[in-house]
Amino acid sequence: MKLYLKIWRQKNANSKWAMVDYTLDGVESDMSFLEMLDVLNEGLIEKGEEPIEFDHDCREGICGTCSLMINGRPHGPESLITVCQLHMRSFKDGDTIVIEPWRANAFPVIKDLIVDRSAFDRIQQAGGY
Repeated sequence: MKLYLKIWRQKNANSKWAMVDYTLDGVESDMSFLEMLDVLNEGLIEKGEEPIEFDHDCREGICGTCSLMINGRPHGPESLITVCQLHMRSFKDGDTIVIEPWRANAFPVIKDLIVDRSAFDRIQQAGGY
């Protein structure tokens, strides 16, 4: 499958962001969304380009650190799953996918798709979630 990706890139918390276009060939339908980003990053590294930073702690649908906005929807087109549980069979050959960090005043962007989750972490540590 061939996909066209528009990904939020931001060098650091103080820099401006920009949407950057990528084309990715050979995406398999059984890949998870994060595996697809891994494949994209491998290609970027091979070309000497900086990989896209994104959170991917457990990849088991438990921790929620992989949260992204995908085509304007939290976690993407499927309901009741995390991004790491989203598979590429949810998309079609030739689709354009817009990928942005999960943004809110409480979660400022640190770099690319990574946000500062310390406000959420404090709530969890206090026993609430």
